[in-house]
Amino acid sequence: MSLRALQRRVKRIEDARKPRPSPFTVWFGSFDAWVELEVLPGIESGALDGADMIVIVAALRAWECGGAWDTAHAR
Repeated sequence: MSLRALQRRVKRIEDARKPRPSPFTVWFGSFDAWVELEVLPGIESGALDGADMIVIVAALRAWECGGAWDTAHAR
């Protein structure tokens, strides 16, 4: 195996071990930005139900903090 091939392989292994950002971080910069930009205006306009969104946001935040997105990317 050549040195360059070994370096590429090590880089792939190292990249695979890095934590991956959640979709919220990729799309909006952070989870909180998503809530401020999408959820709160949706509740205020009546497009989203406030009671339901509290539960949904809490569940998604728990996934965000627990690293569920890393597990999903690993598959």
